[in-house]
Amino acid sequence: MAVKKYPSDPTFLDVAGATDRQREFYKYTIELGSANAAAKKLCVPHQNIYTELDKLVIRAAKKGWTENSDMTRYVDPGQQIIGKSTLTKDEDGNLVWIKTKAELEEQKAAIRAFAESMIAEKSPHKPKASPKGQFRKDIMPTIVIGDAHIGMKADGDLIINGRDFDSHIASREIIEAIDYLVENSPAADTALLVEVGDFTHSDSSKSETYKGTRVDMDGRYEKVMRIAAETMRYAIEKMLTKFKNVNVVIARGNHDEDTAVAIRLIMEWYYEKDKRVNILPQKGFCHYVQYGRNLIGVHHGDKIKTDKLASIMPRDMPQAWAETTHRYWLVGHFHHQSVKECDNGVFVTTHGTLAPPDAWHSSMGYASRSVMQMDIYKESGGKLMTYCYEISTKRDDPDMIK
Repeated sequence: MAVKKYPSDPTFLDVAGATDRQREFYKYTIELGSANAAAKKLCVPHQNIYTELDKLVIRAAKKGWTENSDMTRYVDPGQQIIGKSTLTKDEDGNLVWIKTKAELEEQKAAIRAFAESMIAEKSPHKPKASPKGQFRKDIMPTIVIGDAHIGMKADGDLIINGRDFDSHIASREIIEAIDYLVENSPAADTALLVEVGDFTHSDSSKSETYKGTRVDMDGRYEKVMRIAAETMRYAIEKMLTKFKNVNVVIARGNHDEDTAVAIRLIMEWYYEKDKRVNILPQKGFCHYVQYGRNLIGVHHGDKIKTDKLASIMPRDMPQAWAETTHRYWLVGHFHHQSVKECDNGVFVTTHGTLAPPDAWHSSMGYASRSVMQMDIYKESGGKLMTYCYEISTKRDDPDMIK
């Protein structure tokens, strides 16, 4: 197998903002002739070195760095042909440029085509009568699906304290969590389902995130999208058995910016005739929901830092800010649970994920408990109670030397 070559000119490290560890990876890769040799020298998995150096090359290329100034023969790593520009004349004889972004348009067209095909296969949801019984009007149960990463492939045998993971496992675990949380919730007039982003692991059929990062995928993109859509639909259907009205927020993550739009459109179409289901609109990357004296913001967590989220809430929602006494942000992205109370009284809750770490995250030391949470908000302001569903993680024994 050919040895992968990296730039001999180290200036790209400065352009890409390389860390000391990344510079060490590069140094030994060049000195020893390969990333595999460097991995043995540094006692790290060779995939780590490939991943970090590839990241640097792509980052530098996106900033305009290249070892080859002649761009007429090929494009460099990290760059791709997204279309063409053609100089032509319009009907009046004026010179105009016609520019296209072929690959981006193809990807969006593929997503639209999938959404349309899935819609064509099914009839719109037929509204069902509300469940009978007493429904509390003074609370709003809120189930938050953390970064689901449906489509991610992980082999538990290759990861310390790891477990197998694929699209079907992801869907099954979300369904089990939804069942548990709904069944333990008080019956209520209004409920909220929040998906904080990264519902799918990739954003294209090339097994890449929105920004082009390669990820380990379980099967074809169409299969993953179908499972994701069916899982979201199950969650809504289950909530309709306990709550009179279900409101749904589907946020866009860094893995699934375009796919999240497609999933939301599918859900909006499917439930368009059911007045008990309200698929809330996507307005950029921040979402706001007001319930009684509570103002709840939703953001994936990758683009805006915690303190900034707290400061933009009163700017974005001045009227709702004035009408409420308890303000919250619900975010994901970091795959672990945390709560921070900001200086202006806004609570930013980072929600965990049911998904285990994949090989790369495990090798970098990232791990967290597999959890899904439901908070029950009081109309008068604040929370009444919290329920948590957790998947037990196996614990490996150390290797014994006799």
